[in-house]
Amino acid sequence: MSVEGVVHLSARLAAGRISGVRVAAERPLVAQRLFAGKTPAEALRLVPNLYSVCGKSQAVVAAAALDAALGHAPRPAIHHRRERELAAETLAEHAFRLLLDWPKLCGAAGDVVLLSRMRSLLASAPVSEASWGAARDALVGMTESRLLGTELDPWLEQFSASEWLDWARSGHTDCGRTLAALSSLPEWAAPETPPLTRPQHSVFVEQMARPALANPAFSARPELDGQPAECGALARCQAQPAVRDLARRDRIMARAFSRVAEFAMVLRADSTVGRLETAVLGPGEGAAIGEMARGVLLHAVRLDGDRIADYAIVAPTEWNFHPQGALYRELEGRPARSARAARRALDFAAATLDPCVALEPSLETAEATDA
Repeated sequence: MSVEGVVHLSARLAAGRISGVRVAAERPLVAQRLFAGKTPAEALRLVPNLYSVCGKSQAVVAAAALDAALGHAPRPAIHHRRERELAAETLAEHAFRLLLDWPKLCGAAGDVVLLSRMRSLLASAPVSEASWGAARDALVGMTESRLLGTELDPWLEQFSASEWLDWARSGHTDCGRTLAALSSLPEWAAPETPPLTRPQHSVFVEQMARPALANPAFSARPELDGQPAECGALARCQAQPAVRDLARRDRIMARAFSRVAEFAMVLRADSTVGRLETAVLGPGEGAAIGEMARGVLLHAVRLDGDRIADYAIVAPTEWNFHPQGALYRELEGRPARSARAARRALDFAAATLDPCVALEPSLETAEATDA
């Protein structure tokens, strides 16, 4: 297993339905093992090197959590830059899914040139409000001309799933064609997993941060009120009427469209992406949560003098790939006419939930056909 872990996904196809779904997210609890006994400064130097995916977001939330434990209140300029770092990395991750990862999954080449231009802009965008504004303006032009083929506001203000699906199926942009492919499965209204988005301060402290420090098992299998929750773009876009309409019809395609909607919403400063919140849990204890690409990221720390005694990280993958969480509910009982259709459902469901670690899927089939 890699340092960052792996998600095992297995299922079987019988009598035209997917069943026996098993989801196991296995990630070594490296934070506690590697950070214990180190100074906050030493831990901060380690964090970006531990995570090849969303390393900046991990570093930002770690810095905020350590500040809280030390009793430091960062200057507003530092706090706002950290939030811009979260938002910029989220946009870069969304662009990678929309322009390269998901097109390849659907049999297309993707647009490496456009992706490179977007990520280059975003790399230096968080430095100041001015550079952030300039980068967003440039990205709006690229998004309107290359991703959407229309202006942001009219596209976002459509109120029904049918309008967005018609746009995608018209095939005017590569992005639209990718979303059309991801929406090609037979619709199925999977049971909803409660959305986890911007938890109230009391929930963040009492039901997330304290349990994470008290029990390492919480980080591996987090729950709120005794049940799993879903975080990420779909959870954050619940107020968008077309997203709600899509989710009632099929949550795989709702998650796919939510990525595009959130990309556009961040560009027009109408999203909770990038929000960063901290809490002092007690003397020498602090925590932080940030809204980043895949959802809510939590870091919590307990100091003993000038050294770290306990450290916990709860990442979005552990929420969304909980054994009875969003991926499980998406797939268990889902109709599939063939092994190929079932495998596409596994691939599309996992891709739109987007684990930050390697995915190892397997499908057992009792079907005689593979059409």
